[in-house]
This record gives sequence, structure tokens and C-alpha cells, in this order.
Amino acid sequence: MKRAVVICWGVLLLCLGVAVGAEEAPAHPAATAAEGAGAVSAIQIRNLGAGKIDEGFVRTRIASKQGAPLDRQAVSKDVKTLLETGRFSSVDASVDVSNGAIVLVFSVRGKLRLQDPVAMEGVTHFRESKIRDMLDLLVGDLVDDQVMGVRVQKVLEEYRADYYLDAQASWQIEQKDAATGLAAVTLKIDEGTRAVVKGVRFVGNEHFSDSTLRRVVKQPSHWNPMWLLRKKRYPADDLETARLDILDLYANDGYLDAVVEIPVLEKIGAKGLRIVVSIQEGKPYKIGTIALSGVTLFKEENLRKEIKIEAGDVASAKVIDATAQAVRDYYGGRGYVNTTVRPVKETVAATGIANLTFSVTEGALAHIRNVVIQGNTRTRDKVIRRELLVYPGDIYNEVKIRRSERIVYNLGFFDSVRSAPVDTSVADERDLVFQVEEKPTGNIMMGAGFSSVDNLMVFLDLMQANFDIAAWPPTGGGQKLRLHTQVSSKRKDYELSFTEPWFLDRKLSLGFDVYRRESSYSDYDVTRTGGSVGLGKSLPGANRLDFRYRLERSELGDISDSNEYFYVDSPHDPYYFNNEPRKLTESSLTVSLTHDDRDNPFIPSRGNRTSAFATLTGGPLGFDTDMYDLGLTAIQYVPLWFHHVFSVRTRWEVVDGYGSTDELPIDDRLFIGGGRTIRGYHYRDVGPKVERTVSDATGTTTYHKPVGGQTLGMASAEYLVPVVSKIRLAGFYDIGNVWRDPYQVDLGSLASSAGVGVRFDIPMFPIRIDYAWPIQKDNELTREDEWVFWIGYDF
Repeated sequence: MKRAVVICWGVLLLCLGVAVGAEEAPAHPAATAAEGAGAVSAIQIRNLGAGKIDEGFVRTRIASKQGAPLDRQAVSKDVKTLLETGRFSSVDASVDVSNGAIVLVFSVRGKLRLQDPVAMEGVTHFRESKIRDMLDLLVGDLVDDQVMGVRVQKVLEEYRADYYLDAQASWQIEQKDAATGLAAVTLKIDEGTRAVVKGVRFVGNEHFSDSTLRRVVKQPSHWNPMWLLRKKRYPADDLETARLDILDLYANDGYLDAVVEIPVLEKIGAKGLRIVVSIQEGKPYKIGTIALSGVTLFKEENLRKEIKIEAGDVASAKVIDATAQAVRDYYGGRGYVNTTVRPVKETVAATGIANLTFSVTEGALAHIRNVVIQGNTRTRDKVIRRELLVYPGDIYNEVKIRRSERIVYNLGFFDSVRSAPVDTSVADERDLVFQVEEKPTGNIMMGAGFSSVDNLMVFLDLMQANFDIAAWPPTGGGQKLRLHTQVSSKRKDYELSFTEPWFLDRKLSLGFDVYRRESSYSDYDVTRTGGSVGLGKSLPGANRLDFRYRLERSELGDISDSNEYFYVDSPHDPYYFNNEPRKLTESSLTVSLTHDDRDNPFIPSRGNRTSAFATLTGGPLGFDTDMYDLGLTAIQYVPLWFHHVFSVRTRWEVVDGYGSTDELPIDDRLFIGGGRTIRGYHYRDVGPKVERTVSDATGTTTYHKPVGGQTLGMASAEYLVPVVSKIRLAGFYDIGNVWRDPYQVDLGSLASSAGVGVRFDIPMFPIRIDYAWPIQKDNELTREDEWVFWIGYDF
């Protein structure tokens, strides 16, 4: 034991002696210099790669200098700086010490340059040119593994966004010329199999059914035939939109605490995906107390009149926000700018009560100093200013200003219209700035189409919605010019029309049109050539009053039948087609009153359009025909759930002669059937008819032809269901008739039909296809025609 202790002490003393000796030994001069005690004698640049290195480029970008003390922190920064230039794949720095001289060496490896466009292997889904656009690498660009890694990741993101979830990529960089540093790059892509969304699964929903939630995310059920047109791809933005839409659905039904997780995609088999949406519904709330805070400028009871919700109502987020806006508008409509109203909800989960406090931060009263228009390069200032509802000197009425924005936007000249107050040197004055962004207003449309009335047709439309007849180039005056040509086997239309919406700088619209219309029917042709001039005035309440004078020459030709016919409902009354007047000149004046508060003139979802008119032809206006025409048309659109729309259309019209006109010409009578009237029947075939019977050796044959009437009545109901963007399904019911005499109505002889259809809402070229089943004919001679094809909007 004693011997072992002695040995341990001996080893310990030996170690201490080595340590002390090392501590006391003098440092080597070279090592001292390397630690920064000396100055840098030289800086060398070494090229470890292919191609040439521009030493001047390197030296101008490093902070280390010859003759300066060696600073290892500065050297590290130099390495980082050189890498950030993007020219080098690697940069290293080292210090050589020899005979007291310090040499700083930067060893760099330059990136290769692309010799040819990137070669592709395995690319089938995208075009190779599109992949190259994603890579954004041109011949001569620098390339290495890091560059390719970043660029290829963008390509893979595009594949995965298009539901190639298993797409993989690799690349090979092959040096071609060491002297020049050129390389060839080959990109290999394994695309994998494209996945599709085969369904949506909701987790945690009890209040709303799966089918209701599917409609929100635009995924029909499997039993729905439109499942074949379901959305098969969901980019990340669409998934987030679906999540927010579901959240709104719950919040608007009183579920203020509802949580909707970010939808995730789960794989189903090799090619399928399913969207999984997890929902925590929470409890529904009803409104408890309603309070206002921060109100000092007005009596609280006046503001409470703007609050239309009551205790016990469903605490709908949409209704609450609308109420806050109504309170804000009370201030804004009285000139108090920058007023904010914040609805504060105090929910009590145990009772399901949400107490509301509308916290008001009152703004300052302001007047409008100047109205400034910005952004209009073509449209003249006055075209915009004349539509505004506010003027310099008025209070800053935010409600009227918002309405002015909508009015200017609805002109159709601008992509966007925004307004904002700008402070001035006077505390209670603001400049009102309208910022507009113009869009093209001219349009040339040409093409071909088909309808069940005109068959094959070609058309050409030249339109300028922002025309200026007094300027060159002729744009910016807010006038409308249209040249329309349509030619088919049964009709030729040529029309030129012009409208000045502010005649004499007043809210009066002056318009004129000239036209020629040639229509070919089975028994005769009608050619109408004429023109008209009209004056219109907007009235309060979305109403409008119009006057239009028309002078027209009509010619009846190519009468193919000179036989004697008899009216079906009056067999003793004869009728001859060749007795119709061949040429007539008609002079008429029409007065119409129209109410139109639809939310969209082309594809409306709510609102009403009603028009009543009276036309006087001849008499004090002269020429060949004395007649009058009275009519009323109305259509009501009712929005339903999930953007479904129900509409009801009615039409009533009567024409009659007076003075020297005992019987109306056939081309002035009323016709109905087919087209946009009563579907399921031949065009113009419903209503009064004449017939003749021919007997010969083979038997008896009866021929009949429609001749129109003087009283028309019809109604139509339609239910529209959106399927996907710009495609809607329709179900409809039509009923009506035309009667021979004026003011004659026989409800026992109505024709009716029902059917289904599809609407393709293509901008400027809408298509409607309907299939109708006749239910009840006005008489047995009326011919059926189940299919209706039509191009155009309902106005």
C-alpha cells in the first residue's frame, strides 16, 4: 500500500512539472504573428475550381488589407461578403506564417456557368418551357447545387399546388470546360400520380349538417349529379377561404365562440384526397342587454333608433356589424369624420347571452373644401363630378360619399373608385379626394352563335361606353356609341345608336338610333327601316321617365300563300295573307315609366324591375297607321340560401287601332311562344291561328298558321341554382296566351309548360339552354318545340 501511494505522488509531481514547463516556455514568433501581433504581409487569392477568377473583384470586396494588422473577425466578415456576392460556391480563409511573414490566403471556388438551357427528363404535366420559366436560369447564369436547390423547390411547389403531392426532383451538374467554367445541367423529375379531392369530411359539427357545410365549400354530395363538376383542386388560399366562410356561417347564426381549424388534406388510396375540417361549435348566443358608450354629441335615444336589434334576438355577427355601421352612418351622415363604432360582445357561456356595448369614438365635424379627382387620364373631370352627390362647402357626409363612389363605379369606366379625406390648414375642413383607376371602355366583339329562333348566326358589335363626339381621340366624354350587326338565316339586324347621358349638362339622357331589321317567317318577310330619338330623366327612388319618337318604314314581302284561310276560333271569318298592306310608314311616340332597383342589370340576384309604357302611332303624328299600344312588364328577384335565386316575371300588353285603321297589320300584332316567352312551343305559335282544309283523292289535310292577336298576358317563374363559377341550373314554369281582340282574356285557354335549363354566364356572351315539357296547350294546333337555345341577357 505504501509503495502504491509513493508511485501516485511521483506521477502527480511529474504532471505538474510538465504543465509548469509548458507555461514558462517562450512563444514561437510565427505563432505570435498569427494571433494578430503582426501585420499582413500579403493577400493571396487561390482558385480551387474551374474557370478564371477575377482577383480584382475579390480584393475590392474584402476589408482586409496588406500592411494592416491581422483581424480574424474582419476576415470572417470578408468570407461572408464574398459568399453573398453569389459568384462563389465556397470561400475559405487561412493564414500562412513563414519566417515572420503573415500571408492571408482566400481560397475560392467559383460557380459554373450554364452552357445550354437546362435539359429535362420526366416532365409531362407542365411544358418544359414553363419549368424553365420557374427555374429562371438562362444560358450564362451562375449555377451550383445551392442555386439548383432553391430553384427546384419552386418547381416542386408548383407541382404540389397542382396536386402532384409525391413529386420529386434531382439534378446533375456536369462540368464541360474547365478553362471557361461552363457546365450542363440536367433536371430529372418524378412527377408521381396526380391526386384529386374526392370528398370533404367535417368533424365536430352538430348545428349545421354536412350537406350545408359542403355547399359552403362548394362540394356537392355524391348523390348530386353535379358531383361530376365538383371542384377537384383546392389551393391553400381556397382552403383558407372555405375555413373563413364556415366560420362566418356559424358566427352569423349566433355561434360567436365557434372555432374552425385550418382544413387539412388526407390521402385516400393512391390518387385520392379528402379535405378534413375540424369544428368546435361552442354554444349559440342570444342578445342580452344593448348599451351605448362614448356618446356626447347627440341624444342617446336618437342613436338607439338606428339599432334595429332587440334583446332575445340571435346574436348574429353579421347583424351586429350592420348595426354598428348604422350607428357610424348616423355620425358620418352629419359630417363627423373618422367616427368609429366598435361592438363589444360580453358573452356568458353558461346562459348563452351576449351583452352588447357599442363603443363610440366620436369624430370631428368637417366640411368639404375642395373635391379633387385623381387617376383619370382619359375621362374628363366633369364626367365624374356631375355624378357626385356632394359639393364643396357641404358637410363631409360619408353616407353620400359612399353612394357617390358606387355611382361613379357603376358608370363602367373604372376598375376601382376610392375616396378619402385629406387634412387642410383649416381644422374643420377637408379636401375630398376621389382616386379612380381607369379601365378600357371600348369593346369589339365578333363571333358566331346559335339560337332556336335564328339558327346559326354571326354577329359584330363595336362599342365605346366612354365616347366623346366632340374630341379626338373620341373618348372620355361619358357618351355611349354602339354599332351592332347580326346576320342569320332568318334575320339580319343593323343598328347604330348614340346616347348622351347629360344633355345640356343636365341629368337628361338624349339618344338616337338608326336601324334596319329584316325578319324571315314561314309565310312572309318583314323589313323595318327607321330611326328614333329619345329623351329620358332619372326620378327619385330608382325610377326613370322616358319619351321616344320613332319613324319607321315597314315592308311586307315574299308572301308565299294567297289561299283563303279561316280563323280557328271563328270559322266564318276569312283571312288572306296577301291582303296585308305591303308598305307602311309609321310615326309613333312612346312614354315609359321604369322602376329598377336590381343589384345587377345582367345577372341580378335581388330587386325589381317594372316598366309601364304607352305608345301612340299615327293620328296627330301622321302617316299610314293609327294605333296605340299599352303594356306593363315586371320581374322580381328574391335571393334565397346559398346564392339560390327565385324570380317571377309577368307581362301584359294590348294593341288596338283607331281612326282610319280598322284591322292591325300582321307585323304590328302580338305573338307569343318559344324563345323567352312560353317555352316548349314553336316560336310565335301560341295564340290566334287561321286554317284551311284541302281535300283530294288521298284524303283531307288541314293547314294552320299563327296570325297574332291584340291582347297578351303571360307569367313565368324560375328557380336558379349556382353550380360552379359562371354556370347555373334552372327550373321554370311558363304560362300565358295571346287573344285575338283587344282587352280579351280567356283564362281557360292558357298555354303552360315547365322545364329545366342551364345558364352559362360568359361575360358579353351568355348562353341559355332550356328543355321544356308542354303541360297545357291553348289549342290542339299549337306545335311543340322542347328545346330553346338563346344568347343574351335578360333585361
